[in-house]
Amino acid sequence: MLDRVYTIFDKRRRPLRNHVYLAFPDHDIAFARIAEPAFHALAPVLHHLAGTGFCGTFADRSANAMEISDRSLFHGNVELLTARELKRRHPDMKIVAWVQDPMHRLAYCYDKIIVNDLPLPSYYQESYFDKSMSPQDFVSHVASISDLEADNLFRSQTAALTYKGVLTADLILLLEHFEHSLERFLTAASQKFRPSPSFTYRALDYVSPDTLRSFEDEDLCYKLRRRYKADYELFNAQAAVPA
Repeated sequence: MLDRVYTIFDKRRRPLRNHVYLAFPDHDIAFARIAEPAFHALAPVLHHLAGTGFCGTFADRSANAMEISDRSLFHGNVELLTARELKRRHPDMKIVAWVQDPMHRLAYCYDKIIVNDLPLPSYYQESYFDKSMSPQDFVSHVASISDLEADNLFRSQTAALTYKGVLTADLILLLEHFEHSLERFLTAASQKFRPSPSFTYRALDYVSPDTLRSFEDEDLCYKLRRRYKADYELFNAQAAVPA
C-alpha cells in the first residue's frame, strides 16, 4: 500500500523518473539509461542507432556540448519509455543496460551536484544536501536515502532496472570493461558500425582527479558497498559471465 501511494506521489513530483529506456525500433534494441557517463560515452553509437546524422564533436565533454548532443539524439528515431511502456509497445525488444561501479557513479554525482558552480537542483535542496558537503558527508547522506526517494543519479541501478520484481535487462554490461562491453553491445544490436580508435571511456574524463581520489577512501568505499550491496552483487555476477 505504501509503495502504491509513493508511486502516485512520485509520478506527480518527477514524471520522468522511470523513463529510463531508449528504444530504437529500427534495430529492435533498447538502451537502459541509468548511468549518465555511460550515456554520454556511448553518444556516437546511440546517435547511429537513432539515425540522426549528428555531426557534433563527441570528444567535447562540456555540459553545453552534451546538452546539444542529447537534444539532437531525441530528434532521431528513438523513444524514451518506462519499463511498462517498453514491455507494452515492444514486448520482444532486447534490452541492454550499461552499469557503472557505484564509486565512480557517486563521484560523478558529487562533482555534478556539489562541486558544480550552479545552485543545487530543487530535489537536492529539498533533500537537505549542501554545497559545503565533503565526499564523506555526501555519501553518508546518500546512504540514508532509500531507493524509493532517491534521485536517478544515485538511485541503485538494480532498482532502476527492476520491474514487477524482475530485472528487465537481457544483457548487462560493465562500463569499466568498456572495450569488451562495446563489442557485445554492437553485436547485440547487429551493428558493424565501429567508432574511431580513440573512442573509449575513462573515469577521469567525467570526474575530477581530486574527487576520484577522495572517493577511494576506505571508509567511504565501505559505506558505498553497504548502500549498493545489490548492485555490487549483480555486477560481480555479470563480470563472471563468459563472453
